[in-house]
Amino acid sequence: MKKTLMVIGFVAYMLPACLHAGTGQELKGAYQPATVVSVTKLSSTVNYAYDIGIRADCTLYVARYKSANDYVPIEIAPNRTLNVLVDGHWMRVALSPDHFEELRLIRVLPSEGKPCANDLNGLSATIPAGTIIPVSLDSTMRSDRSQPGAAITATVMQDVPLGTRTILRAGSKVTGHVVEAIGAGRGSDEAKISFQFDQIRVGNQTLRVTTNLRSVASSRAVLAATPQPSSGDYADNQIQIGGDQMSYGPDGPVMVGSEVVGKSTSQGVLAYVGQRQGTECRGAIDGNARPQAFWLFSVDACGAYGFEDLKVLHAGRTEPVGQITLTSEKKTVRVGEHSGLLLRVGSGAEKTEAQVISSPATAR
Repeated sequence: MKKTLMVIGFVAYMLPACLHAGTGQELKGAYQPATVVSVTKLSSTVNYAYDIGIRADCTLYVARYKSANDYVPIEIAPNRTLNVLVDGHWMRVALSPDHFEELRLIRVLPSEGKPCANDLNGLSATIPAGTIIPVSLDSTMRSDRSQPGAAITATVMQDVPLGTRTILRAGSKVTGHVVEAIGAGRGSDEAKISFQFDQIRVGNQTLRVTTNLRSVASSRAVLAATPQPSSGDYADNQIQIGGDQMSYGPDGPVMVGSEVVGKSTSQGVLAYVGQRQGTECRGAIDGNARPQAFWLFSVDACGAYGFEDLKVLHAGRTEPVGQITLTSEKKTVRVGEHSGLLLRVGSGAEKTEAQVISSPATAR
């Protein structure tokens, strides 16, 4: 009898994997097999914590595991296969038929590899004017060290809906260059750095695009707005960069006061653009009134957050179009690695759509 119960339990444990293996669908709504690709201990936290990279089909999930005794279960090791279930901001991991762990999702990115599609519906892809693209800087920009012409890159942090079932995937790269960098005292009373992002790399395809800046946040402000569970069962409401309150759970609401303006997803906020009175940032433009990807930012975030005295001197909406200039009364303008930016595709004279400039057949 005991042996029979063990067999039944094993079958019940493996059944979800058998039913869903090989479907190629996103890991959500049912247990599916996934592979542990990385285990990284965090040294900046008081409690023992690890970021676990888990890949399923074409999606890489990064989930946080907290340990009371500074260890990770032996089942959670690189190259191990586990059955997992993603539900909103949480991942449930089956370590055995009767042992489950709940991990808080930190990031969701497309996985690399030829079978994983990461394009914009082929060569006809365009990015409509008014589309907001949330990115994280891949390196630091400094007014006293960055050189004019130096390449800069940033990573798209949330799937960006473009309409007609087309999506700019998280993990895509936005590229550009430094235009000018001036330190205080070198012919100027304030430090200044100018730069622009003008291309988006999606797999082997590159699109030219003109963007302007809606908001920029320091890496510290980004970390403060990153969801952190207050216990194993739930997370506190989170304050977005700029002031919105996010409630967690599947499709949890994003609130401005008592008004619901959007919903939370496993990657960030999907909501309608706001326009706070007294700021220069605009609401919806060129008829693009669809929900936008705000990642960790408020829907009406505008300007600089988390910096001591950084100012957005020029956002790139007017001449020189696409060129962003940041200034500081300190000796140096420093925008560190992992700082967050809300870029916006320009309108009208700002070039209304992204254009394909290279494809798998012509890329070098």
